Amino acid sequence: MDVSAAILQRVTSRFMRSRAAFERFDDAAAEREMVGPKWNVRDLAGHLAYWTEWAGLRVPELARGATMEKLDLNKINDEVYRKNRRMSFVMLLPQLRTAEDAAVAAIGRIPGDQLIEGAARECIDFALIEHYDKHWPGLKSAVERLE
Repeated sequence: MDVSAAILQRVTSRFMRSRAAFERFDDAAAEREMVGPKWNVRDLAGHLAYWTEWAGLRVPELARGATMEKLDLNKINDEVYRKNRRMSFVMLLPQLRTAEDAAVAAIGRIPGDQLIEGAARECIDFALIEHYDKHWPGLKSAVERLE
């Protein structure tokens, strides 16, 4: 397996695991079930949609030599949270799926040698692989409470 295929496999496995979990929720359950002290399932879907879309746009730029900007993660997360509070889960879920598909396509267009190390790889690891892993325990617990 080449580098591109291995990274795409790691990313898509996280996306598919989360998709299967999110599919278990409707609007009411996504609003009710918490994934942490502040966020419910809907909030997590919007959060992941934002950062997955961001990564899908940034990874190709970083692969072409752009530098990673400093991010105020708390400020961005608060803004995303406030914006998404006006949206229902069924509105956010398609946005998440679209962002995931776009991120996979973007990664697939990057030559494998540019995915071994560097800013593009760091972005993939941070925003897609590690980020989905970070939020998985809360989402998994919310699914378990549905059963």
